[in-house]
Amino acid sequence: MLIGRFGRTSHRPYIAGRLFLPRLNVAGDISFLLDTGADSSIIMPVDGRRLGIQYDQLQGDRECGGIGGTVHCYVERAVLVFNDPGVELYAYDLEIDVMQYDPEMEDVPSLLGRDVIDRWRITYDPQGVGLKVKVRSADRIFDLRSA
Repeated sequence: MLIGRFGRTSHRPYIAGRLFLPRLNVAGDISFLLDTGADSSIIMPVDGRRLGIQYDQLQGDRECGGIGGTVHCYVERAVLVFNDPGVELYAYDLEIDVMQYDPEMEDVPSLLGRDVIDRWRITYDPQGVGLKVKVRSADRIFDLRSA
């Protein structure tokens, strides 16, 4: 079971994953905000800069729409991995949006959209058991108990 958290001040639901962008040779951990209203996952500038994404190397232009309007994004092939410590790793192959750099968006967290969370069963209980995820499917599952 994957365990998420609720932000200390925002009380928003987050879950940590490890992102790999093979074409750019970029990898790093991201704390994603779960967003059931997002069709797909998106890397926001705060995480893009922290991971060292070279924005001049991005490809695959696309407009991404949301509550705040439309923004310019790039599309990258990615592998996103979630860790159930000591039990299993769950890997997802996907096309992920990378929002173009915009200093006004530096405080907006990266979003985990329905391209991943539709494959989960989520218990959302901020006052009780917390944020728990039962993975129903993944593109690859690695059993850590036999390692």
